[in-house]
Amino acid sequence: MGRGQIVKLSERLQMVADLAGTDIASLADVGCDHGWLGISLLLEGHAERVIGMDLREGPLSHARENALASGLESDRFETRLSDGLDRLAPGEADVIVMAGMGGVLMCGLLSRGIETARAAKRLVLSPQSHIEEVRALLAAEGFVITDERMCRESGKYYTAMCVSFRENITNNGCFGKTGEFTYTLSDEELFFGPILIKKGEPLFLEYVMGMRDKAKRRLSEIRKSNGTKPQEENVTEPDERGNISVAAGIKPGAAHEDGYDPEAYFERILRSAETVLETHRR
Repeated sequence: MGRGQIVKLSERLQMVADLAGTDIASLADVGCDHGWLGISLLLEGHAERVIGMDLREGPLSHARENALASGLESDRFETRLSDGLDRLAPGEADVIVMAGMGGVLMCGLLSRGIETARAAKRLVLSPQSHIEEVRALLAAEGFVITDERMCRESGKYYTAMCVSFRENITNNGCFGKTGEFTYTLSDEELFFGPILIKKGEPLFLEYVMGMRDKAKRRLSEIRKSNGTKPQEENVTEPDERGNISVAAGIKPGAAHEDGYDPEAYFERILRSAETVLETHRR
């Protein structure tokens, strides 16, 4: 890559860059890898300063080399050895990016650095798994999803979302006259995204159909292994909002925790996918 030459990002990273925006004073890229996202935003003039953060020195060294080769000085592209947001002060970055990590890890990093996350103008999040846990955490901690996008790269689907803390948003329909936060997510919104559902783009619906079919296969495997007949009555009835209730202590997709019930988890995915697809058939 020559000095000052514009970086050609992958489709996935370009989706993240587009959500990051063009008016960035300071961007923190958590888990920056080789740094190309931040380098691209700087060279395009969309960001004034980038802080590339990673848990390992190896990726940070590569990021520094790539930034210097692109003609960027350290005052514009800074690197920090940091576990998540640990070394980022609240208000130091107006945009925070977390991409290319699992949803369980992302939830842990956000929870530990919640005050720093709330102080940012917006977060751009692209979890690689358990996205429903990330959306559930965001709603619980007072963040509003303002945009969502999806792409497919090398046969895999990727989702990215732009979110902001509720107190940083004005004139948003999720708030009453008193500013009271009333944002909630149904099961289908947790698994598939409130804005992606509204858009109903062909690629998204293709993804939902794939998730529906995957859930059916997994339920069949689970029930066969358990010696249970795959009958419709095994699926828990939804409540008035369309959410499928599960036993106390069972979280969606919490395979890392005791009490995880894979059958209940895939029942939720199946019911949610069918609800989304039925909505777009009308």
